[in-house]
Amino acid sequence: MMDYKKALQKYPRLCAHVIAESLGYASPVLAARIVTAAANGEPFRCEWLYACFAGEARRAVEAAIAHRHSHRGYMASYKQAKALIDAVAANDCQQPPELSFGSWF
Repeated sequence: MMDYKKALQKYPRLCAHVIAESLGYASPVLAARIVTAAANGEPFRCEWLYACFAGEARRAVEAAIAHRHSHRGYMASYKQAKALIDAVAANDCQQPPELSFGSWF
């Protein structure tokens, strides 16, 4: 079983794409938890997942992978999302409060 810290360290690009796919709804830790739930085959309770993917983390991750080439521009920038993931991973996977819910826009 994977945990979110391992997801941040092992799959940083995938976590960044989940942030970009969510248009910034997902914070770095939330994105890692979504990736973890998908890897473990578990559902995940999150408004974005319920609204867009019927609560299925795996579908959200698949959409992030399928749309990865379009993650550009305001609120969907892969580059910005990846920088956030790298900052959180370098901080022992601890997310500072200023990176909570969409505060990087």
